[in-house]
Amino acid sequence: MADLESLQPFAPGFKPVSRRAQAATWPPTTLVALAGLAVCAGAVAMVAASVPGNEAFGRGLVELLIIATPIAAGLYALQTGASRRLAFALVGVGFAWSLTALAESSDSVVYTVGRLATWLVFPCVVYLLLAFPAGRITSALDRTLFAGVLVVSAVLFYGTAPLVLAYPPHTLWAACTTGCPANAVALVDRPPAVLTKIVYLREWLVMVLWAGLFWSMFRRYRAASPLRRRTIAPVFAAAAVLGVLHISFHATRELGAPANLVVDLSSAWTLAIVGVCAAFLFGLFRRRVLLGRTLAGLGRALRASDSPAAVSDALAAAFGDPSVELLFHDRAAGSWHDAYGRERRWPRPLSPGRAATPMSIGGGPEEVVLVHDVALRDDEELLDGVNGLVMAGWRHERVASDLARATSDLASMRRRVAEAAVVERARIERDLHDGAQQRLVALRLRLAAAEEDIEADPAAAIAGIRELGLEVDRALEELRSLAHGVYPLVLTQLGLVAALRSLRVDRGNTLPVHVTSDGVTRHPPEVEGAVYFTCVEAVQNAMKHAAGATGIWIHLGQSRAELGFEVRDDGPGLPPEALRGQGMQNMHDRIESVGGRLTVESEPGSGTRVIGSVPLE
Repeated sequence: MADLESLQPFAPGFKPVSRRAQAATWPPTTLVALAGLAVCAGAVAMVAASVPGNEAFGRGLVELLIIATPIAAGLYALQTGASRRLAFALVGVGFAWSLTALAESSDSVVYTVGRLATWLVFPCVVYLLLAFPAGRITSALDRTLFAGVLVVSAVLFYGTAPLVLAYPPHTLWAACTTGCPANAVALVDRPPAVLTKIVYLREWLVMVLWAGLFWSMFRRYRAASPLRRRTIAPVFAAAAVLGVLHISFHATRELGAPANLVVDLSSAWTLAIVGVCAAFLFGLFRRRVLLGRTLAGLGRALRASDSPAAVSDALAAAFGDPSVELLFHDRAAGSWHDAYGRERRWPRPLSPGRAATPMSIGGGPEEVVLVHDVALRDDEELLDGVNGLVMAGWRHERVASDLARATSDLASMRRRVAEAAVVERARIERDLHDGAQQRLVALRLRLAAAEEDIEADPAAAIAGIRELGLEVDRALEELRSLAHGVYPLVLTQLGLVAALRSLRVDRGNTLPVHVTSDGVTRHPPEVEGAVYFTCVEAVQNAMKHAAGATGIWIHLGQSRAELGFEVRDDGPGLPPEALRGQGMQNMHDRIESVGGRLTVESEPGSGTRVIGSVPLE
């Protein structure tokens, strides 16, 4: 698309660009198109200036079509993203065929080059037919056919050029009838007698090669996918007409048919070359339309329903292949299943005629495998489009499933947090009622008794008041202990490491707690609180279940991305019911509430490890 400034030369801020700079920025297709236009104009001008006036228009039109049609097909292939090899082959053939215009020259050397260029037509057409639409010759039969064409052209056509004194007059390639220039490469004074036999042999070999080409086209059409069949059908039909006309021309000439009939057949098969080149262009255009229609229909089907079963049915309808199979990888289970949820083994040997195309996004690991007819491998552009549509639908379903699962997990976690809050509030109320509140009530009663003793027995009252001071200290200690269970003061003031080092063990429990840290700094209260209470819960589990352990080790580590912790013991390991208990669930909920993750490793006789991490902003 042209730059906007080039369309608005008087727009504000416009800066003129030199022609050389503009040419350097033009896309290659533009340069090829300009070169093609120049070649066509030059060839038509040479033909129009060299032939009689009554033949100039018709002869110039034929030359224009022979050169311009393959170039136009190649440019279209370049623009639409078809095989670049095929596109360049079409363009190259058009430029090569432009040399045939030199056959209208009166100069012997130039005329000879033009007449020799006409022998390029047959091998070029055969190559394009064998390579269409992938741009390469794949089968051994096709490579053998093309090698035979090259050998016949090189040995029996170009190899006999030095033995010919003059080329046949009045053809579509050369309009001269009398006084045609001599063959500039002739090396003999008169044609040898063996030349007639050589010409006879090569023309029959050409007919044999055409028969082989017919068989190749039939085989490829029968083995092609439905989409490819509709693409190559017009090309193969035009090629069949061209082959029949070419064979008829050689056969009638060898069988001594009237000269007018031979000339007419020669003209007809020459014009059929234009039809084949036009069929290439039509086939590429039709392929583009069919590809867009197929992908659009598949897209509509996927938008209607992105379930795997609907995707598989849509692919079967788009490919015309009811045996299409989609296999999906379940990463969590490490298994594969088909579109209907049935477990399938993959990889597995495929039956003859079947192929598998792995699908992924961005070159990542394969998540979906499409098992299809092997003929679809030739339609790489179609498979690429299907890959994008299928993976988009698969990812959409995965994201929706993950979102639903995350929503469910979040609701469950909220419910558990709410239940834990209720339990914690009940514990605090119970501890206040049974501990500090009872002690304060008793203290109030003893203060009343001491007030009465001051008048009756001052000495006993003073001793009682001193004991009340000890009771006040005990009440304060109970309140501090209760507050420590809610949110320790040392955690607020000194941080996570100091709070974990201040952990107290129950009376009579001598299991030591060792705390180490590596570069741990202060963090928001919700992060420090989650890590602290998770470690406390892990320590309490170890105190309860790690009978015979020699100690508990807590390690804190911090990187730029996360805060990590580990609590381990060398006891006998947690029993299975402890791994599924409410305390373990509370630890997971605390860490996941701040975006972290937690794993518990416990094996009989190897102790227990609680490992967690919290991401840092």
